[in-house]
Amino acid sequence: MELQIQSSTTLNHDHDHPNSTPSKLPLSIFDLFALNFHTAYLLFFNPPTSPNTNIIQALSKTLTHFPTLSGHLDTTTNPSHPCILLSSDTSGVLLIQASTTSKLEDLSPFDPSPEFNILHPCLQNPHHLLQVQLTRFSCGGLALGVTVHHRVADGHSMSSFFTAWGDMLRSHFIKHLPLFDRSLFIPRRPPRCEYDHRGFEFLPVPPDHTGFPESPINVEQKKITNIKLHYSSEFITTKLKAPMREKHTSFEALLAHLWRKISVARRLETNQKTQVSISVNGRRRLRPPVTDEFFGNLVLAAYPSATVGEILEGGVEVAARLIRNAVKKIGDDYFRSVIDFRALHEEEELVPVFEALGNVLSPNLEADSWLGLGFERVNMGGAGGGLRACMPAWIPAEGIIIFVPTVSGDDGGVDVVVTLFEEHVRVLKEISHSLD
Repeated sequence: MELQIQSSTTLNHDHDHPNSTPSKLPLSIFDLFALNFHTAYLLFFNPPTSPNTNIIQALSKTLTHFPTLSGHLDTTTNPSHPCILLSSDTSGVLLIQASTTSKLEDLSPFDPSPEFNILHPCLQNPHHLLQVQLTRFSCGGLALGVTVHHRVADGHSMSSFFTAWGDMLRSHFIKHLPLFDRSLFIPRRPPRCEYDHRGFEFLPVPPDHTGFPESPINVEQKKITNIKLHYSSEFITTKLKAPMREKHTSFEALLAHLWRKISVARRLETNQKTQVSISVNGRRRLRPPVTDEFFGNLVLAAYPSATVGEILEGGVEVAARLIRNAVKKIGDDYFRSVIDFRALHEEEELVPVFEALGNVLSPNLEADSWLGLGFERVNMGGAGGGLRACMPAWIPAEGIIIFVPTVSGDDGGVDVVVTLFEEHVRVLKEISHSLD
């Protein structure tokens, strides 16, 4: 696929609609826990979609309500209290317009490929917090490639932004305006940490902590492969969940299945300890719940762990139970403890545990889910303009699992992106749907 760049500009929000957001917004403790780099999203839309001029105009108007996306991350003025400057000389959004002679159908079935990297702005040393690329296909289809600094927004927030952008494009009105209120995370008086957050959320990792490697492991990115596995609703319901004595969610059952299969594909020893880092959205876990319109980061991680032998011999249900119990522990009290941890270490430049990891997670895994975030509702106008596919960009790290909603197809299933070494991918493809 060849690409022609037609323009590259900096876009600022529409100043005709002033907002009441302050000139700077401090990063919350949950922003500080997020990855300190850009992540990329790829969304593909069937033709016909609205013209680029209309899409860009809608983006400018939408950014008025999402000022943090066009701001500037200030980590140097006060390193222990980083913030987003909402009005500065470095504000704005990178906007690239491109075209290709390829047809959208040429990319089907939208399996992960490093070739797709040309469909989103560069991730290396980005100057803007939000970067947008509109790529037109010869058939009239559209690829929307977006990169965003993770400390500005989590996946839930970005899905809300995409939906708002589509609403503005089609109806000139945003149904659900974002909320940036950091007073939601006021510590208790007095603050108290009921859990140990060193080695789970922030560095340093205690000497007796076995969940993370003593030193990061890094390999050449070309040794890592991304694949997409599809699991039908029937497979998940009848093959995985039905035989279980206890009730489990589809996420728990499928992640448990993959945890076991990936351990086999990696050829891990049965006495090897393995854990999964699972993203846990706090919006429904805090009491009172935080509105879905909250924009920023509100995610922590659960860490189910066991030996390889325990999850292989115990079956899918044992692994699913470990996952369910670990996630259940990350409730209101845990989120409040993290908020209080920040208050007790207010002058410390906190560093998340992810900073100690390389690009190889084996024998561990990291799992995230886009299910239920609403990506499938994003629409870029026109008589059609419906979403054809959504996916993460190529991931140069081993051991990542991302659950992605299946937009096309009628089996109501789930697509799962998995990143492993090439030799392990070959094995996983053979055993991914086996039940032994």
